[in-house]
Amino acid sequence: MSYLAWIDFDPEERRRAQTLIDLFKQPEARDELGLGTVRDGLADLLFPGTSTIQTRLRYMLFIPWTYCEAQSRKASQAERTNIARDLEFRLSEALLRGGETIGVIGRDAGRDLKRLASSVYWAGLNSLGIRTMMGSQATFLSYGPEIFKDHDLKLWSSSLPKAPANLFEEATFALTLKEADFLRDRIASNAKPSLLNELAGAGKSFSQDWPWQVSESTISKSNRALLRHAERFSGVMYGASLLYNLLLALRAAERPNAKKHADAPALIEHYRSRLDDWKTKLVFLELNSWDLDDLFSLIGTTSHTLTKASRDFIRAWISIAREGARHLETNSSAIDLLKLREQSLKRLKARLLHDAPLERWSGASGDARLDFRWGISKNYLGELADAS
Repeated sequence: MSYLAWIDFDPEERRRAQTLIDLFKQPEARDELGLGTVRDGLADLLFPGTSTIQTRLRYMLFIPWTYCEAQSRKASQAERTNIARDLEFRLSEALLRGGETIGVIGRDAGRDLKRLASSVYWAGLNSLGIRTMMGSQATFLSYGPEIFKDHDLKLWSSSLPKAPANLFEEATFALTLKEADFLRDRIASNAKPSLLNELAGAGKSFSQDWPWQVSESTISKSNRALLRHAERFSGVMYGASLLYNLLLALRAAERPNAKKHADAPALIEHYRSRLDDWKTKLVFLELNSWDLDDLFSLIGTTSHTLTKASRDFIRAWISIAREGARHLETNSSAIDLLKLREQSLKRLKARLLHDAPLERWSGASGDARLDFRWGISKNYLGELADAS
């Protein structure tokens, strides 16, 4: 068994240790009930430039530095692509030599890594104005010194800090003060209305489990409204995810040849207990006063398209929750709603309706409460604060 422990009463050390623990957590990312549009829309409004597969903030600098080095080479596009790939591997090795073990992309896979850090951070670099020109990674690597000489191309922010001289020999995730100031400036310039910017300006770290628990006075009224939407959506749809897993556990228990799910009785009690706890907290969400039209309108301002089927599903589930959500396990309306939703999303792969996909159920599928990328954003804010 692997575990992480520390003996220290320094609050800052505890925060760093908690950051490491959070990075270990890899909740199942499956969107079993098609909630991703609202989840990602709210996350983009609150924490633009982030994604759940990002790890450490300094990659926002590592990637431009790596590409600038590749673009400085006189070579063909294909050759520069190989150069950039090799540099990314060298960066991972340099981080390990620098003593970093948590959040190093490629730490375990080494040079067999399939998804490079550049692809993980590419969209975020654009969102935060660090990458100043649209285009794919391949497009960027088509530009070499001969093109820069004849064209005034601005691919990266003009205020991008210089890379350390020994970047590819030994590196760490610790931001310098200048680097932190640059990143705060990029966030302020390109994500000014966001909660990420408001909290980054506070210059401190945060330990709250959920973003709506943060009580900073700098949080605007509009972001407070977004957070209330996020809290309600996370809270109420969590119940749908729990019921979905409970129904799967009940189905697994009924299958005499489901050897893989011999633990189904324990899973049934586990999800029943979590559902009971969820029901007791519904009152705090004040669902009767929730303006869903306002929520859907906000999602419409993002790049995510919320379908009528998704809106209808969300409204129907919230209606069930508003009625008290009693006896969900035997509530035919709730059960049918989840079955129809999964069937519309997954067809023959729907676990509530077909045995083969049920056999592949892990025992926990999409059962984590939505945090709208607060986990990674909280880590970023802590890293900015550490630099100060």
